[in-house]
Amino acid sequence: MSPALTRKEKQAKTRSALLKSAAKLICRKGITDASVDDMASDAGYTKGAFYANFKSKEEMFLVMLDERYTAELERIEASLPGDGMPVEEVRASAEDFMRFAWADSEWPKLYFEFTTYAARNPEFREELATRNRAMRDRIAEVIRNWAKDLPADSPFPYEDIARMLHWMVDGFMLSRLVEPSLDEELYSTMVATFFRGIGAAALDLDLKTIAEAQEARLRKAGAGR
Repeated sequence: MSPALTRKEKQAKTRSALLKSAAKLICRKGITDASVDDMASDAGYTKGAFYANFKSKEEMFLVMLDERYTAELERIEASLPGDGMPVEEVRASAEDFMRFAWADSEWPKLYFEFTTYAARNPEFREELATRNRAMRDRIAEVIRNWAKDLPADSPFPYEDIARMLHWMVDGFMLSRLVEPSLDEELYSTMVATFFRGIGAAALDLDLKTIAEAQEARLRKAGAGR
């Protein structure tokens, strides 16, 4: 016979069930049409159980975001150990992100539901923006630590690099929701190319000049035949 759950364990179980049902219903109905009654009923609880765990739907949304962002930061830190080839490490990290992001097929839909909701609700928008800024600040710090032993300093603030990565992620994820057939390898190629460009800028390499010099050598070699 299994031991009885403690009060804390029961609360954690209820909370987990409510979050799972909420995610499913939000993906199916949208944030506005997925009611607290629906979420509680689907999880097998009363509306009172919902409000015993969350003050509002908005607070529950933020709990979902906080849990996901925490897991994402842990993943990024683990995937950038700084002991391999830099571009290969960032490519592998980007590939790992795609696996992480789509392992839960509901998450991309939820994230953009939250974003759309934030666009219409100023208070929630500020909460989401605050979390996004905090997430980017942490990512900037991870990248700064990862890059500290590289041969040249970044020519761009790490905070700006984190912003650009955030926007690339959002754009690719949204495009893939619309076009599920998009190859996720395109994302890792985009990130690797982005970091190659940063590396070239850090080493003060003028890519246009290099390309022109290469073309001149090819023309010279061709003329000498």
